[in-house]
Amino acid sequence: MKTREVAYLQLLAILHNSNTPRGRKNLAEELKIGEGIVRTLLEGGRDLGHVAVLKGGVKITDTGQTFLREALGLCGIADIFTVEEARKLLCGKRCVAHVMGESVRDVVATRDSLVRLGACGALIVERRGDTFLLPPLEEPLEKYSPQLAETLKTHVGHNATIVIACGDTYSDALGVIELKCSKALFI
Repeated sequence: MKTREVAYLQLLAILHNSNTPRGRKNLAEELKIGEGIVRTLLEGGRDLGHVAVLKGGVKITDTGQTFLREALGLCGIADIFTVEEARKLLCGKRCVAHVMGESVRDVVATRDSLVRLGACGALIVERRGDTFLLPPLEEPLEKYSPQLAETLKTHVGHNATIVIACGDTYSDALGVIELKCSKALFI
């Protein structure tokens, strides 16, 4: 079971990637937690200045963006963004790319851990120069999805590792936050 701290970071991540305000019910469904817990998280986030509660839903504030970026950085996650193009290679309705601060040592174990946390699939990609490689076989991503490789080029700098997780909800696709932040921040 995920901690409230992980749920809070995932909530902020959803709001970070959303172009429109989100309602409490939608957030509860996407996070796979109860509306009461979401209400408590939002009240705390509002008190901290991380979220703005509007008539049409909730939005992340600049302060919330800064907090999320710093917290994810402590977990070894440099950036996150949605990648709809990954659904063609993987599965699910939601796909999120996590730009990592370091290489993933064991890609199979990482993928398996993400699947145990709810992802229906995960893809680890390493950018070396202008090439995106799929470890451990070092095959070029462009061979399987030129469109996904092109999207990653616009978001990811050279020499980076990207973990893409997909699932039916954002909770499933944001498992990297649970995997990395549970160890880094809350133990």
